[in-house]
Amino acid sequence: MLILGTMPGPEALRRRQYYGFPGNHFWPVIQILFGDDRGGTIHAAEEMPRRRRDAARLLSYPEKLRLLKTNQIALWDVIASCQRTGASDSAITRVTPNRIPELLKRYPNIRVIFVNGKTAERLFRLYFGKEIKRPVRYLPSTSPAHAAMSFQEKLKRWRVVRERSGQLFPGEADAEGAEQERGRPGGQERRKQTPFAERE
Repeated sequence: MLILGTMPGPEALRRRQYYGFPGNHFWPVIQILFGDDRGGTIHAAEEMPRRRRDAARLLSYPEKLRLLKTNQIALWDVIASCQRTGASDSAITRVTPNRIPELLKRYPNIRVIFVNGKTAERLFRLYFGKEIKRPVRYLPSTSPAHAAMSFQEKLKRWRVVRERSGQLFPGEADAEGAEQERGRPGGQERRKQTPFAERE
């Protein structure tokens, strides 16, 4: 499967990490859903979300990437490059989309796409809505800017990722790992390498 964000913010670009801003809920959600939240469980996470989120942050970035690889999840973004002052998606201009259709042709075992957040959804529909025929699910943003939704509710909505993962045929990787990002923060044009998506 493939999970698409919009575009990394300045802190993520500085760290060269997907979802590198410490307040983003992406990694806590993924680690809880896929059973590597350092001793927690999905059900307990709903009862004690703060403790589970804190525990999830203990994984190093290479460990997080290995968790994705183990569960056949690839990460990329809808945007290949853009201009943006600050971190807000509303400030994005001069968009160049990633070559997602080409990626899917190269890796046909990517069977489902999840899109993280409203801006990513809008841009995905704009650039690829009529071209990509694979199942696409739009999920609430894991960004801390989406404060109207609690962590617990985001976790509940994102459970479909785990459920869909369980429906894939075992032994057939959708994608292998995730490429680190590169670029310059703070209103400059940013570019990233293609995601890692190699067959087993």
